[in-house]
Amino acid sequence: MLHMEETEKLLYRLTEWEQEQAAGRMTQEEFRSAIEALPRDLRPLDWYGIEAPVPGRREETSLPEFDEKSFILSGDDVCVRKHDTRDATPAHSHNFYELIAVLDGTARNTMENREVELGRGQMFLLCPKEVHGISCSPDAVVLNVLIRASFFRASFPAVFGVGGVQEGLFSPPGAPGRCMLFDMEDDEETRAFLLLLARESLSSRPNRRAAVNGALALLFSFLLDHGEVVQKESPKRYEAEMREILSYLSACCAEATLAGAAEQLHFSTRHIARILRETGQKSFNTLLREARVAAARRLLEETSLTVEEVAQASGFSEGGYFIRVFRRETGTTPALYRAQYQQNHKI
Repeated sequence: MLHMEETEKLLYRLTEWEQEQAAGRMTQEEFRSAIEALPRDLRPLDWYGIEAPVPGRREETSLPEFDEKSFILSGDDVCVRKHDTRDATPAHSHNFYELIAVLDGTARNTMENREVELGRGQMFLLCPKEVHGISCSPDAVVLNVLIRASFFRASFPAVFGVGGVQEGLFSPPGAPGRCMLFDMEDDEETRAFLLLLARESLSSRPNRRAAVNGALALLFSFLLDHGEVVQKESPKRYEAEMREILSYLSACCAEATLAGAAEQLHFSTRHIARILRETGQKSFNTLLREARVAAARRLLEETSLTVEEVAQASGFSEGGYFIRVFRRETGTTPALYRAQYQQNHKI
């Protein structure tokens, strides 16, 4: 049986050969010979169309729509392939589910005139009939996991929870939520599940099909339990969530933290970062500092607290730091700000 470490080395070696061939330092024939020279359980011939088509094997099809019979072997439910970094797959659709998983480098998935940039540790699940295109950075190691639609719908409703936020995965084309982005960063367990999928897909063992299906079920369960799940959201939802973040900062600025905001609002810290990015906002720390300065201004205007007490009440740990930040944000010191305010309002 192929060890996962060997599987990982194979995937990176294939990317290197793809780069060599693309740069003209390796001919197509040399590339083919290198693939054919690999040990039997390391020889992904059909990934590159080297193996001659036989009944049930992948055959070339034309864009814009692919059929599962052209990619997924007869008798199999899942096909795992390394994405060829030399190919920028143009817009197309297919009648199977596809999981795009980035082990290294970057991949760009284009759909509905929107580009989704995927980095290391991110995975994108697409439903049948969704039009999209894929391109990768030259150093990318990306797996395409192709899943027969009938198998997905029969096997994973309990995992994804039909009726919940993932209901669109089982809905007809055009329904909302028909794609999902998982963000696992550098989680080693997720990486191990993906390498297990690749390893078992190359295996010739009699129970290969059961092993691949089991590894996929484990991967999906783990992603939903531990990963950041991002639906294909509309800008309005991000705007509403941004208002929640700003309200939290205004009400709780003295003790607010990123982790505290995540717990209070039931978001993950990564989702908060995504909300800020999608709405064009400043960083969380910058917004928190601005909220604390705004709170300090109100206290200087409405109370007789000392500058040190205002600093503590608005969330600044030390008076000297508070004065420096306040001056940078307002152009004056807290004491002068209060004096000017009282003069203008005849207090």
